[in-house]
Amino acid sequence: MLANITEAMRRGDFAAALQTARDLVAEEPDNFAAQHLLGICLRQMGDLAGARVALERAIALSPEQSSLYFSLASLDLAEGKAEAADAGLKQSLRLDPNQLGAYVTLVHLALARRDQDEAERNLRLAQRVNANHPQVVIAEGFLAQARGNPDLALRCFTAAAESDPNLHEAQLALGKAYLSRGMWPFAEQALANALRLDPTRSSATLRDLVQARRRQGNAEGALEALDELVQRHPADLALRGARGELRVAAGRVPQALEEFLAILDRQPDHLVTLGLAVQLLIGSDRLDEARARIEAALAKSPQVDELWMMRLNVSGRLQEDAKDLLDRWHAASPSSATCMEMIANYHQTRGELAQAEAWADRALAIKPLLFISGLIKVQALLADQPEEALAHADRMLAGAAADRSDIQRTLHGWAGIALDAMGRYDEAAERWRRLIALPDNQLMPPPQVPAESVAEGSIEGTLLWAPVGVRAEAALGSMLAAMGSRLRVDRLSAVQPGDGFGLVRWPPGAPGAGTAASWTQGMLAAGAEPSQVVDLLPHVDAYTLASLQGARVLALLADPRDALLNWMVNGSVQKYAVAREVMMAADWLAASLEALADHRDAHPGKVVLARLDGDVAEAGQAIETLLGLSEPLAALQGSAPQFPAGHWRKYAGPFGEAFARLTPVAVRLGYPLS
Repeated sequence: MLANITEAMRRGDFAAALQTARDLVAEEPDNFAAQHLLGICLRQMGDLAGARVALERAIALSPEQSSLYFSLASLDLAEGKAEAADAGLKQSLRLDPNQLGAYVTLVHLALARRDQDEAERNLRLAQRVNANHPQVVIAEGFLAQARGNPDLALRCFTAAAESDPNLHEAQLALGKAYLSRGMWPFAEQALANALRLDPTRSSATLRDLVQARRRQGNAEGALEALDELVQRHPADLALRGARGELRVAAGRVPQALEEFLAILDRQPDHLVTLGLAVQLLIGSDRLDEARARIEAALAKSPQVDELWMMRLNVSGRLQEDAKDLLDRWHAASPSSATCMEMIANYHQTRGELAQAEAWADRALAIKPLLFISGLIKVQALLADQPEEALAHADRMLAGAAADRSDIQRTLHGWAGIALDAMGRYDEAAERWRRLIALPDNQLMPPPQVPAESVAEGSIEGTLLWAPVGVRAEAALGSMLAAMGSRLRVDRLSAVQPGDGFGLVRWPPGAPGAGTAASWTQGMLAAGAEPSQVVDLLPHVDAYTLASLQGARVLALLADPRDALLNWMVNGSVQKYAVAREVMMAADWLAASLEALADHRDAHPGKVVLARLDGDVAEAGQAIETLLGLSEPLAALQGSAPQFPAGHWRKYAGPFGEAFARLTPVAVRLGYPLS
């Protein structure tokens, strides 16, 4: 019967092995080998207490058997009794100095204690018994890993896996080594092998497999492993959250939202999950439910700033009065600097500058490096104390994280504006050069494409364009109010029309490249009448104007040299990044404007230039006439940050080469030579 038990164990059928062992022990209660196998089977089936009784009985029956102490020590390890395990292993070795498994286990115990010298001593003893045994080679790999030699560790684990491809420990060690190196496909293969060989399906190994598959973009495969983990640990909210995130990645938004909401039902203020759920609820147009979920979290944790920030976000989408919400937040958490900063920002957006500065001062007294409050303070100081504004911006720069190029860019911009206010133009220009040299997460401007290879065709309708750096927000707002749906501004949004003339452009002949036919089809699909529409384009080049010939073109302009300066410092409506060299930005802007000037010369009467930096009444009249508006536009100039017209002349020295590149086209468009 002993052979029957070991055969069942070999094929992984521990239930059959256990039953046979029970039968044998019932027949032969003093058979130490039967008690030993019973203990091993009970341990494999999860009955650790029963396993201990059987193993201790086996030792009592045959106290000179080394293997019995080794099995009991393994059980001690499983129960976290390291000292007892260490003693049992040493007793096993006293009875049999060639007990290889005992040496190997002592290596791992020593490594767990970070005693590398003791680990090496036991490894050397194991190697005397059998240096090529895969378990010994694995132990050598773990010691190499502990001593900072990952290359040797990987060679050891690979050798062990090649020596015995069905050894679970070798595949697991190999998988983890590949995982630590970011070699995701190899890690996945080894970890999958380890799980196949491990009848207990280790949760830690499953988690590693999830990571390996996820890193390869295999959301479905990762979900498969996560499903098993969640079944085994249904109360683990982290696993449920990870599965929800993967479902989002796999495009299963309803299932992901169901997962997140189930977590929130159990823990309403689980911050990460709430943030993810709120995003999906907003995207599903379930704003009231998003608000209710955040309010439930606030009822439980009213002093958590992140919850109030989520609530503010939803409040804006619901068009609620933010002031009431800010008052609630301040009452619930009166010492919150973040709340004070949001109150300061509220007043700033309403033009209540004195109140904004007062609240910013209160916030900065608690957290001196708060970004929004610091910027409000810099702007408040600019008018009368530009030196202090510069000093404050530089203090913020000194405290900005090295990896936050967005913050550094903004602060260099404001430092330059303070220097500009003091008339220190060369220093201001240097700050702005540093600004554009930093990484930017905005879209790169599309390439300038010549008119070759344009498909035949023409369109009816009107194209509207404002070059980068021309702050046309007020004009566009007035036009939108006067024209309604006739004015298409969706190309500036996150969701692009897809006709090839959006923020991101494709070269001629490529799939998705714009043509007259794609433009017309896109307008019809959106329910717009092509001949009546006014289409705001984010970018114009020779290819665009040649593709869409036949249309009227309305360009909202400023002096190109001012536009370049404003683009660098104040950004653009399109949110296009400025090239890291000023001359490259000037070349790109000049190419767009030259295409416009060439198109006007080739199609007289089709192009109208409205100069927003000149005679506003004249520009308004030109726009109203072209668009057939019955009422005057409300405003063409607004509060968008920009330098006054002609300010570029202050920088004729530091940016002279770039301005020289733009001057010829500026003159063609009606601006003075200098």
